Amino acid sequence: MRIWRHDSTTYSAIGGCIFAASLLLSGLLLGGTALAQEAVIQETMRYPAGDQSSPQPTGLYVDWHTGDIYVADAANARIAIYDSQRRYNFEFSTRDRLSTPQQVAVDSQGRIFVLGDTRKHTLSVFDYNGDFLNYLDLPYETNGAGPMGIALDDSDQLYMLTAEPAHIYVYTTSGEAVRDFPILQEADDETQATPVMSGFAVMANEMIVTLPIIGQIARIDFDGKLIRIFGYPGGGQTELSFPVACCKTNTGEYVILDKHRHLLQYYSADGQYLREIGYPGLDEGYFFHPSSLACCLDGTLVVGQIYNNRIQSVVFRNEPVVSGGS
Repeated sequence: MRIWRHDSTTYSAIGGCIFAASLLLSGLLLGGTALAQEAVIQETMRYPAGDQSSPQPTGLYVDWHTGDIYVADAANARIAIYDSQRRYNFEFSTRDRLSTPQQVAVDSQGRIFVLGDTRKHTLSVFDYNGDFLNYLDLPYETNGAGPMGIALDDSDQLYMLTAEPAHIYVYTTSGEAVRDFPILQEADDETQATPVMSGFAVMANEMIVTLPIIGQIARIDFDGKLIRIFGYPGGGQTELSFPVACCKTNTGEYVILDKHRHLLQYYSADGQYLREIGYPGLDEGYFFHPSSLACCLDGTLVVGQIYNNRIQSVVFRNEPVVSGGS
């Protein structure tokens, strides 16, 4: 489904025309024939035919060992797994172990760590087939709020983010404490005081922490040192209103999901704003308060939103743009 549709809202159609015109202008300025990259947003990752429910994507996760995509479905208390081509594979219920799965992480052995409401335990652990293995009761200090996010690094160390103050705890996958450290200590007073929220991720040699209230994303190394702050807070173009997730693409760019502006923003590794994709709307091909994001191995992005329980894929294709000469 094309991102720009004539039967949608006026601002969506106008925004699409502006974006398409900018691509055409780029080709004209370069001269000759250029390739314009067009974003296509389409609904994907549904449940099998006959299943009347829809996945409520409270969390999306890509297993970088297999390419499988995991959907934490809080409404139906289950984890749904899709292959690297976003085709339904299987699912398992978490209802007997936790009622509202929120986030998933998978280690190199295929064990599935699920953060959600267990009422007594920190995490529930399942094997690759979805069979329950054990609970993990992880030691940490907090003001009463539970963990904000979990992630695994390349060495199968488990990272957990807590809030107020922002802190990282590191464990083995068996639950043994390895180390812990505060984060955002080098940031200004406003950044240090703002609550961190879900959207926590570990990618390669860094951690990503979302700061939606002040419209920023923080990149942090494994020693807790601040690498860079992304984002310019605000509600206009190039600005972030309420960023809730971030992932790094296979080309080295950083993609930020802005829930309140209903779009994706791209940044270079040095923090330069590049572009934004997406428009607000209720139809397929548009976003409405999206809340979860994952980058697939083939470069495709998957974006989840609770409204209409929709998961959409963002793919890119190159189309020739012919100018009038060089």
